[in-house]
Amino acid sequence: MPTHRSHHLLPVIALASLAVAMPGRCEQTAAAPEQSPSSTTIAPVSSEALEDTLGASEPAVPDPNEFEEQPAVNWVDDSHAYMTNQAQSLTEWMDEFFGDPEYNLEQAESLLRLELIDDWETEDGHDFKIRLRGKVQLPKISRRLNLVFSGEESDLDDEEDRRVDDEIGLQYEVREGSRSRLDLTMGISGSKPKPGIKYRNEGPIDDKHSYRFIERVQYSDKEKFFTITQGDLNRVIDDNNVLRWSNRAIWGERTDGVEWRTRLSLRQRLDPEARRPIALNYFAAISGETEPSSYVKNYRLGVLWRRQVYRDYLFVELEPAYNYRRKEFEEHRRSVWSMVVRLEIALQRDLIRKR
Repeated sequence: MPTHRSHHLLPVIALASLAVAMPGRCEQTAAAPEQSPSSTTIAPVSSEALEDTLGASEPAVPDPNEFEEQPAVNWVDDSHAYMTNQAQSLTEWMDEFFGDPEYNLEQAESLLRLELIDDWETEDGHDFKIRLRGKVQLPKISRRLNLVFSGEESDLDDEEDRRVDDEIGLQYEVREGSRSRLDLTMGISGSKPKPGIKYRNEGPIDDKHSYRFIERVQYSDKEKFFTITQGDLNRVIDDNNVLRWSNRAIWGERTDGVEWRTRLSLRQRLDPEARRPIALNYFAAISGETEPSSYVKNYRLGVLWRRQVYRDYLFVELEPAYNYRRKEFEEHRRSVWSMVVRLEIALQRDLIRKR
Protein backbone atom coordinates (compact mmCIF):
# COMPACT_ATOMS: atom_id res chain seq x y z
CA MET A 1 0.00 0.00 0.00
CA PRO A 2 1.30 3.53 -0.73
CA THR A 3 1.07 4.56 2.91
CA HIS A 4 3.13 1.57 4.02
CA ARG A 5 5.85 2.21 1.37
CA SER A 6 6.37 5.88 2.29
CA HIS A 7 6.63 4.89 5.95
CA HIS A 8 9.62 2.61 5.18
CA LEU A 9 11.37 5.26 3.00
CA LEU A 10 11.58 7.95 5.72
CA PRO A 11 14.66 6.42 7.47
CA VAL A 12 16.37 5.98 4.11
CA ILE A 13 15.92 9.63 3.17
CA ALA A 14 17.16 10.81 6.57
CA LEU A 15 20.31 8.69 6.50
CA ALA A 16 21.08 9.65 2.92
CA SER A 17 20.85 13.35 3.76
CA LEU A 18 23.20 12.86 6.72
CA ALA A 19 25.75 11.01 4.56
CA VAL A 20 25.79 13.80 1.97
CA ALA A 21 26.28 16.49 4.65
CA MET A 22 29.23 14.70 6.31
CA PRO A 23 32.74 15.81 5.14
CA GLY A 24 33.96 12.23 4.87
CA ARG A 25 34.09 10.28 1.66
CA CYS A 26 31.04 8.06 1.80
CA GLU A 27 30.86 5.66 -1.09
CA GLN A 28 27.87 6.05 -3.33
CA THR A 29 26.10 2.75 -4.04
CA ALA A 30 24.24 1.83 -7.17
CA ALA A 31 20.53 1.95 -7.17
CA ALA A 32 19.11 -1.13 -5.50
CA PRO A 33 17.04 -3.48 -7.57
CA GLU A 34 13.40 -3.12 -7.24
CA GLN A 35 12.34 -4.68 -4.00
CA SER A 36 9.11 -5.65 -2.56
CA PRO A 37 7.18 -3.02 -0.68
CA SER A 38 7.85 -4.83 2.57
CA SER A 39 11.73 -4.65 2.53
CA THR A 40 14.07 -1.68 1.96
CA THR A 41 17.94 -1.91 2.45
CA ILE A 42 20.63 0.72 3.06
CA ALA A 43 24.02 0.54 1.34
CA PRO A 44 26.81 -0.24 3.87
CA VAL A 45 29.51 2.36 4.62
CA SER A 46 33.12 1.12 4.41
CA SER A 47 35.31 1.13 7.54
CA GLU A 48 37.92 3.36 5.80
CA ALA A 49 35.34 6.01 5.02
CA LEU A 50 33.97 5.85 8.55
CA GLU A 51 37.47 6.36 10.04
CA ASP A 52 38.11 9.34 7.73
CA THR A 53 34.81 10.88 8.72
CA LEU A 54 35.39 10.44 12.45
CA GLY A 55 38.97 11.66 12.16
CA ALA A 56 37.89 14.83 10.38
CA SER A 57 35.39 15.63 13.09
CA GLU A 58 37.82 15.17 16.01
CA PRO A 59 39.18 18.42 17.55
CA ALA A 60 42.89 19.18 17.03
CA VAL A 61 45.12 18.33 20.02
CA PRO A 62 47.74 21.08 20.71
CA ASP A 63 51.39 20.11 20.72
CA PRO A 64 52.64 20.20 24.34
CA ASN A 65 56.02 21.50 23.14
CA GLU A 66 54.53 24.31 21.07
CA PHE A 67 54.39 26.73 23.98
CA GLU A 68 56.91 26.65 26.84
CA GLU A 69 55.25 27.28 30.13
CA GLN A 70 56.91 30.06 32.13
CA PRO A 71 57.58 29.11 35.75
CA ALA A 72 55.55 31.05 38.26
CA VAL A 73 57.30 33.57 40.49
CA ASN A 74 57.99 31.84 43.79
CA TRP A 75 59.83 32.43 47.06
CA VAL A 76 63.20 31.80 45.36
CA ASP A 77 62.67 34.75 42.97
CA ASP A 78 61.34 36.94 45.77
CA SER A 79 64.31 36.10 48.00
CA HIS A 80 66.80 36.83 45.20
CA ALA A 81 65.17 40.22 44.48
CA TYR A 82 65.11 41.07 48.20
CA MET A 83 68.79 40.19 48.68
CA THR A 84 69.79 42.17 45.59
CA ASN A 85 67.89 45.24 46.81
CA GLN A 86 69.37 44.89 50.30
CA ALA A 87 72.91 44.69 48.90
CA GLN A 88 72.34 47.74 46.70
CA SER A 89 70.78 49.65 49.62
CA LEU A 90 73.79 48.97 51.85
CA THR A 91 76.19 50.19 49.15
CA GLU A 92 74.12 53.35 48.70
CA TRP A 93 73.98 53.87 52.48
CA MET A 94 77.79 53.78 52.60
CA ASP A 95 78.08 56.21 49.67
CA GLU A 96 75.63 58.61 51.28
CA PHE A 97 77.14 58.45 54.76
CA PHE A 98 80.72 58.90 53.54
CA GLY A 99 79.64 61.75 51.24
CA ASP A 100 80.57 60.03 47.98
CA PRO A 101 80.73 62.73 45.26
CA GLU A 102 78.99 60.70 42.57
CA TYR A 103 76.15 59.65 44.86
CA ASN A 104 75.58 63.24 45.97
CA LEU A 105 75.48 64.50 42.40
CA GLU A 106 72.69 62.12 41.45
CA GLN A 107 70.41 62.80 44.39
CA ALA A 108 67.10 64.44 43.57
CA GLU A 109 67.61 67.36 45.95
CA SER A 110 70.21 70.09 46.40
CA LEU A 111 73.11 69.25 48.69
CA LEU A 112 76.11 71.27 49.80
CA ARG A 113 78.94 70.16 52.10
CA LEU A 114 81.08 72.74 53.87
CA GLU A 115 84.36 71.17 55.04
CA LEU A 116 86.92 72.52 57.50
CA ILE A 117 90.10 70.47 57.01
CA ASP A 118 93.41 70.23 58.82
CA ASP A 119 95.75 68.09 56.72
CA TRP A 120 98.98 67.27 58.57
CA GLU A 121 101.94 65.11 57.58
CA THR A 122 105.47 64.63 58.84
CA GLU A 123 107.05 66.02 55.68
CA ASP A 124 105.06 69.22 55.01
CA GLY A 125 103.41 69.99 58.37
CA HIS A 126 99.88 71.43 58.66
CA ASP A 127 97.72 72.59 55.77
CA PHE A 128 94.41 74.13 56.84
CA LYS A 129 91.74 74.71 54.20
CA ILE A 130 88.04 75.31 53.70
CA ARG A 131 86.16 73.60 50.88
CA LEU A 132 82.60 73.91 49.61
CA ARG A 133 81.42 71.04 47.46
CA GLY A 134 78.07 69.83 46.25
CA LYS A 135 75.31 70.91 43.91
CA VAL A 136 72.39 73.32 43.83
CA GLN A 137 69.44 72.72 41.55
CA LEU A 138 68.31 75.50 39.24
CA PRO A 139 64.63 74.66 38.59
CA LYS A 140 63.80 78.20 37.46
CA ILE A 141 66.12 77.71 34.50
CA SER A 142 65.82 73.95 33.92
CA ARG A 143 65.14 70.87 36.03
CA ARG A 144 68.09 69.20 34.30
CA LEU A 145 70.59 71.92 35.23
CA ASN A 146 72.67 71.97 38.43
CA LEU A 147 75.25 74.36 39.83
CA VAL A 148 78.26 72.26 40.91
CA PHE A 149 80.97 73.22 43.39
CA SER A 150 84.60 72.18 43.79
CA GLY A 151 85.36 68.63 44.90
CA GLU A 152 82.19 67.19 43.40
CA GLU A 153 83.77 67.72 40.02
CA SER A 154 86.94 65.83 40.92
CA ASP A 155 85.42 62.36 41.47
CA LEU A 156 88.15 61.75 44.06
CA ASP A 157 87.59 60.00 47.36
CA ASP A 158 90.52 60.69 49.70
CA GLU A 159 92.41 63.77 50.80
CA GLU A 160 95.50 62.91 48.75
CA ASP A 161 93.37 62.93 45.58
CA ARG A 162 91.32 65.97 46.53
CA ARG A 163 94.25 68.38 46.32
CA VAL A 164 92.78 70.19 43.34
CA ASP A 165 91.91 73.78 42.60
CA ASP A 166 88.53 75.01 43.80
CA GLU A 167 86.13 75.49 40.95
CA ILE A 168 82.50 76.13 40.19
CA GLY A 169 80.61 74.84 37.20
CA LEU A 170 77.37 73.74 35.57
CA GLN A 171 76.14 70.23 34.90
CA TYR A 172 73.31 69.51 32.45
CA GLU A 173 71.62 66.12 32.37
CA VAL A 174 71.22 65.05 28.74
CA ARG A 175 69.76 61.59 29.27
CA GLU A 176 69.17 59.18 32.13
CA GLY A 177 68.19 55.50 31.95
CA SER A 178 67.72 52.77 34.52
CA ARG A 179 71.50 52.20 34.73
CA SER A 180 73.17 54.97 32.76
CA ARG A 181 73.36 58.74 32.66
CA LEU A 182 74.93 61.28 30.29
CA ASP A 183 75.83 64.84 31.38
CA LEU A 184 77.38 67.90 29.81
CA THR A 185 79.66 69.85 32.16
CA MET A 186 81.13 73.34 32.15
CA GLY A 187 83.63 74.03 34.92
CA ILE A 188 85.26 77.37 35.66
CA SER A 189 88.63 77.43 37.41
CA GLY A 190 89.98 80.96 37.67
CA SER A 191 88.67 82.71 34.57
CA LYS A 192 88.97 79.84 32.08
CA PRO A 193 86.05 77.56 31.14
CA LYS A 194 86.43 73.75 31.23
CA PRO A 195 83.85 72.13 28.93
CA GLY A 196 83.36 68.40 29.13
CA ILE A 197 81.10 65.39 28.82
CA LYS A 198 80.53 62.66 31.38
CA TYR A 199 79.01 59.17 31.10
CA ARG A 200 78.06 56.95 34.03
CA ASN A 201 76.78 53.35 34.11
CA GLU A 202 76.08 51.46 37.33
CA GLY A 203 73.87 48.78 38.81
CA PRO A 204 73.72 45.39 40.51
CA ILE A 205 75.42 42.31 39.07
CA ASP A 206 73.86 39.76 41.41
CA ASP A 207 72.66 39.65 45.02
CA LYS A 208 76.16 40.45 46.38
CA HIS A 209 77.96 42.41 43.67
CA SER A 210 77.43 45.77 42.00
CA TYR A 211 79.50 47.97 39.70
CA ARG A 212 79.98 51.60 38.65
CA PHE A 213 81.76 52.87 35.54
CA ILE A 214 82.45 56.56 34.85
CA GLU A 215 84.07 58.05 31.76
CA ARG A 216 84.80 61.76 31.40
CA VAL A 217 86.33 63.77 28.59
CA GLN A 218 87.24 67.37 29.42
CA TYR A 219 89.23 70.32 28.14
CA SER A 220 91.01 72.95 30.20
CA ASP A 221 93.40 75.72 29.26
CA LYS A 222 96.04 74.26 31.56
CA GLU A 223 95.71 70.52 30.90
CA LYS A 224 94.27 70.69 27.36
CA PHE A 225 92.23 67.57 26.46
CA PHE A 226 92.23 64.78 29.04
CA THR A 227 90.09 61.82 30.05
CA ILE A 228 89.29 60.30 33.43
CA THR A 229 88.21 56.65 33.54
CA GLN A 230 86.97 55.17 36.80
CA GLY A 231 85.60 51.72 37.63
CA ASP A 232 84.31 50.44 40.97
CA LEU A 233 83.39 46.88 41.93
CA ASN A 234 81.48 46.32 45.18
CA ARG A 235 80.93 43.11 47.14
CA VAL A 236 78.55 42.98 50.10
CA ILE A 237 80.07 40.72 52.76
CA ASP A 238 77.23 40.92 55.30
CA ASP A 239 74.64 43.38 56.59
CA ASN A 240 77.27 45.91 57.72
CA ASN A 241 80.37 45.39 55.56
CA VAL A 242 81.07 46.29 51.93
CA LEU A 243 84.30 45.61 50.05
CA ARG A 244 85.11 48.00 47.19
CA TRP A 245 87.84 47.73 44.55
CA SER A 246 88.25 51.07 42.78
CA ASN A 247 90.48 51.86 39.79
CA ARG A 248 91.13 55.18 38.07
CA ALA A 249 93.22 56.29 35.10
CA ILE A 250 93.86 59.84 33.85
CA TRP A 251 95.34 60.40 30.42
CA GLY A 252 95.72 63.62 28.43
CA GLU A 253 97.92 65.93 26.41
CA ARG A 254 99.76 67.24 29.48
CA THR A 255 99.74 64.19 31.77
CA ASP A 256 102.77 62.00 32.52
CA GLY A 257 101.53 59.16 30.38
CA VAL A 258 98.73 57.40 32.22
CA GLU A 259 98.38 58.53 35.82
CA TRP A 260 96.73 55.59 37.55
CA ARG A 261 95.52 54.51 40.95
CA THR A 262 94.06 51.29 42.36
CA ARG A 263 92.43 51.18 45.76
CA LEU A 264 90.93 48.42 47.92
CA SER A 265 88.71 49.48 50.82
CA LEU A 266 86.55 47.80 53.43
CA ARG A 267 83.63 49.93 54.58
CA GLN A 268 82.15 48.93 57.91
CA ARG A 269 78.98 50.20 59.57
CA LEU A 270 79.02 50.12 63.37
CA ASP A 271 75.79 49.93 65.37
CA PRO A 272 73.44 50.88 62.49
CA GLU A 273 70.48 51.39 64.83
CA ALA A 274 72.27 54.08 66.84
CA ARG A 275 70.96 57.64 66.76
CA ARG A 276 74.37 58.90 65.54
CA PRO A 277 75.84 56.26 63.18
CA ILE A 278 79.56 55.48 63.07
CA ALA A 279 81.39 54.00 60.10
CA LEU A 280 84.97 52.95 59.32
CA ASN A 281 86.79 52.74 56.01
CA TYR A 282 89.99 50.67 55.94
CA PHE A 283 91.91 51.25 52.72
CA ALA A 284 95.07 50.34 50.82
CA ALA A 285 96.02 52.23 47.65
CA ILE A 286 98.80 52.24 45.06
CA SER A 287 99.33 55.08 42.58
CA GLY A 288 101.80 55.74 39.80
CA GLU A 289 102.42 56.98 36.26
CA THR A 290 103.76 55.54 33.03
CA GLU A 291 105.86 58.37 31.50
CA PRO A 292 108.60 59.45 31.12
CA SER A 293 109.49 56.45 33.30
CA SER A 294 106.94 54.00 34.59
CA TYR A 295 107.02 53.76 38.38
CA VAL A 296 104.88 53.60 41.52
CA LYS A 297 104.66 56.98 43.22
CA ASN A 298 103.01 55.98 46.48
CA TYR A 299 101.92 53.04 48.60
CA ARG A 300 99.27 54.15 51.07
CA LEU A 301 97.60 52.41 54.04
CA GLY A 302 95.06 54.04 56.31
CA VAL A 303 91.71 54.08 58.02
CA LEU A 304 88.95 56.69 58.00
CA TRP A 305 86.66 57.03 61.04
CA ARG A 306 83.45 59.01 60.50
CA ARG A 307 80.43 59.74 62.67
CA GLN A 308 77.57 62.14 63.11
CA VAL A 309 77.86 64.44 66.11
CA TYR A 310 75.29 66.58 67.90
CA ARG A 311 73.08 67.02 64.81
CA ASP A 312 72.30 64.91 61.73
CA TYR A 313 74.04 67.46 59.50
CA LEU A 314 77.35 67.51 61.43
CA PHE A 315 80.09 64.96 60.69
CA VAL A 316 83.57 64.47 62.10
CA GLU A 317 86.30 62.49 60.34
CA LEU A 318 89.72 61.27 61.45
CA GLU A 319 91.99 59.79 58.77
CA PRO A 320 95.42 58.56 59.88
CA ALA A 321 97.53 57.03 57.09
CA TYR A 322 100.99 55.78 56.25
CA ASN A 323 102.63 56.68 52.90
CA TYR A 324 105.72 55.13 51.35
CA ARG A 325 106.33 57.44 48.42
CA ARG A 326 108.57 59.31 46.07
CA LYS A 327 107.23 62.30 44.19
CA GLU A 328 109.68 61.99 41.27
CA PHE A 329 111.31 58.99 39.65
CA GLU A 330 114.82 60.19 40.59
CA GLU A 331 113.99 60.62 44.28
CA HIS A 332 114.45 58.03 47.00
CA ARG A 333 111.32 56.57 48.53
CA ARG A 334 110.46 57.93 51.99
CA SER A 335 108.05 57.03 54.79
CA VAL A 336 105.52 59.76 55.55
CA TRP A 337 102.81 59.68 58.23
CA SER A 338 99.70 61.82 57.82
CA MET A 339 96.58 62.74 59.76
CA VAL A 340 93.53 64.49 58.39
CA VAL A 341 90.91 65.99 60.71
CA ARG A 342 87.74 67.03 58.93
CA LEU A 343 84.59 68.77 60.20
CA GLU A 344 81.73 68.69 57.71
CA ILE A 345 78.42 70.53 57.67
CA ALA A 346 75.86 69.01 55.29
CA LEU A 347 73.40 71.61 53.99
CA GLN A 348 70.42 69.64 52.74
CA ARG A 349 66.66 70.03 52.93
CA ASP A 350 66.05 66.48 54.20
CA LEU A 351 68.77 64.36 55.80
CA ILE A 352 67.41 60.83 55.48
CA ARG A 353 69.56 58.02 56.84
CA LYS A 354 68.89 54.84 54.87
CA ARG A 355 69.15 51.65 56.91
